[in-house]
Amino acid sequence: MKTTSNRLFSAIKNLSLILLVYATAIGAPAPDSNLKALLPRPDGWKFQEEPQLYSPGTLYEYIDGAAEAYLSYDFKELIVAQYQKDGTETTLTLEIYDMGLPLNAFGIFSSERYPDSPDLNIGNAGYQEEEVLNFIAGSYYVKLICYNGGGETPDFLKQFAREVEARVRDKGGLPEVFRLFPPENRVKNSEKFIKKNFMGFDFLNHGYVVLYRQGQAEYEGLVIDSGSPAEAASRLQKLVAFYAGEKNPFLKEDSRYHQKNAYGQHVLLGQVGSYLYGFSRVPDELLPQVLKQFEKLGQKLATVK
Repeated sequence: MKTTSNRLFSAIKNLSLILLVYATAIGAPAPDSNLKALLPRPDGWKFQEEPQLYSPGTLYEYIDGAAEAYLSYDFKELIVAQYQKDGTETTLTLEIYDMGLPLNAFGIFSSERYPDSPDLNIGNAGYQEEEVLNFIAGSYYVKLICYNGGGETPDFLKQFAREVEARVRDKGGLPEVFRLFPPENRVKNSEKFIKKNFMGFDFLNHGYVVLYRQGQAEYEGLVIDSGSPAEAASRLQKLVAFYAGEKNPFLKEDSRYHQKNAYGQHVLLGQVGSYLYGFSRVPDELLPQVLKQFEKLGQKLATVK
């Protein structure tokens, strides 16, 4: 017969096993998360509380309204640390999102960045505005906000940002595909990566977008990485077929498809190997020059191996 202590030990062991299985099922982060190693510990600052970890199953508890956007880029884990500077009311919140891949990190970062945001030479890409500093390094999207820092706020933010960046071993890089887009009229820092439901279609994913501007007119360049020539052809035909019964269908012109949408704007689409590419929202007066850009983009994509 088991003793009382043995029965108690067995019950505790079983309960621990149940909790472990439940935590795994809901995607709870491990207690020894690697994100903790990225947290700075600068002199003169202390944690206001123990840093908090969030998983895909609990992210909504921290950013309820924005959680779905992060999950659409395959978010893995978040750590949030609250710091306070000794002897002051200055506080700083640090959020480090592990997005799994550098491309995912760029995707969510690019969805929240405005082209007019001032560049920051930290990480692969970043910007700082007043009390906020955001950047990406490798698969991590890092966000900082400082309160009650006064004139030292920019220095505090950069201090923490550089310490986090220094702790990231594999910093990766920005998507190479953006180098292929024509430079004429291209808006700086307008690049975006859309992982899922590109252009609102569930059969289109891995889309790259760049904004162009001439005077007051704007239009977009796009590239969709379909993974294989057969899949690219299938996606293109699905897109053309979707509009076939509409008032504004795609018409085939040589090797490209051309649509004038309900707003009087032009959409150009083509395929090169595994890629779909083109331009959208093109106004009438810019169509001749965009047709030239379309040809240039196709030629650059044809060189990709």
